[in-house]
Amino acid sequence: MSLAIVVVALLASWTAASSSASQPDWYQHLSIARAAIARDDLDAALPELLAVDSLVGGHSGAMLALAQIAARRGAKTTALRHLSDFAATGVTRHLRGDTTFALLEGDPTFEAIVARLDSNATPISKAEVAARFDDAGLLAEDLAWDGRRRRFLVSSIHRRKIVALNAEGVIIDFANAGPGTWGFYGLAIDAARARLWATTAASPTSEGFDAADSGRTAIVAFDLSTAKPVVRVELPRDGARHVLGDLTLGRDGTVYVTESLGGGVYRLRPGKSTLDTLAAPGIFHSPQMPVVSSDGRRLLIAEYARGIAALEIGSGRVTWLAKPRTLASGGIDGLYRDGRKLIAIQNGTTPHRVLELTLDPSETRITAWQVLERASEWLGEPNHGTFVGKNFYFIGNSGWDRVSDAEILETPADARPPVLLRLQR
Repeated sequence: MSLAIVVVALLASWTAASSSASQPDWYQHLSIARAAIARDDLDAALPELLAVDSLVGGHSGAMLALAQIAARRGAKTTALRHLSDFAATGVTRHLRGDTTFALLEGDPTFEAIVARLDSNATPISKAEVAARFDDAGLLAEDLAWDGRRRRFLVSSIHRRKIVALNAEGVIIDFANAGPGTWGFYGLAIDAARARLWATTAASPTSEGFDAADSGRTAIVAFDLSTAKPVVRVELPRDGARHVLGDLTLGRDGTVYVTESLGGGVYRLRPGKSTLDTLAAPGIFHSPQMPVVSSDGRRLLIAEYARGIAALEIGSGRVTWLAKPRTLASGGIDGLYRDGRKLIAIQNGTTPHRVLELTLDPSETRITAWQVLERASEWLGEPNHGTFVGKNFYFIGNSGWDRVSDAEILETPADARPPVLLRLQR
């Protein structure tokens, strides 16, 4: 893979919907580096990549690009240093035969790095299959635990429905898309009010997609007993594509929801019929799962492009959780809090992983991390999960790896359905 392709890949999942004035400094540096590499101006790209790596506190993509630049310049020691940093993040890449690093082959340090990168792909399999779904076209996205009724509720983007999975493994439909609902994405249960909150969006990934609905997305509440919709709030249309995707609940029933394409973060207060904007579109690039901090004052948000941000609910101020340099923190889709631990489902790295992140008492810094699951047989492309007691359940083999660039789910005859995986903690 060329240096230009590496940096383009770093930006592939991020939208260009926001103006340059709203881009965080680290992203501005990365954008400048991309443009410089596209015209093969390594002198211009180098300081920008160094800035990215410094501002993020360790950026695996920048580390690899810096190693490539150093190798192309014949700076062997520098290239090895950046490659060693890259390997320490736990991601993998096949360097054997990569002509960019030809001058390093045979060097003992390089050979050790190659071995480390290869070992980063070794499966770690601690989760067990708790249940299997029977539809490879489900495109399962999120799940929630309905403790009173002893069942999981699972959202389907492609089939445009929410299904219930009971303790005996029986799967039945809970709710199907109707007028004003499309494929279902995020789920959250408000047990005190007997409601299931769900996000829904019109997308080519859903069967029966109508292009006239493009850009429409909403949040809906269903009565847990009757499955009837009782609340629906749509994000106003503005001509662009939007997906209200991941959501979480505050103690008072407030719903916090992220919009993964435009980058906004919104709040729906109890009894209200409109969404409040907590972070305007463009503040983030692709915000994923939000988690309420233990003091209830901040949202910890998995920003797919970089890592974990902290959004102050009262002021809208955004900061980033400091982290160990060795933690490759991009590509986190699902995020869940267990005291001062975060479980992060990471499907934007190679290999896909489930991580445990330890927070400091102020919840402003990640002090340690470890891999719980990696590249295992049924992990596939994981996405979301939920706690049931101390055990963590999550979706494995979701099917997202079979969604084409045109956003169409491909389901060949040998496609495997999703599974529900359980990590005992």
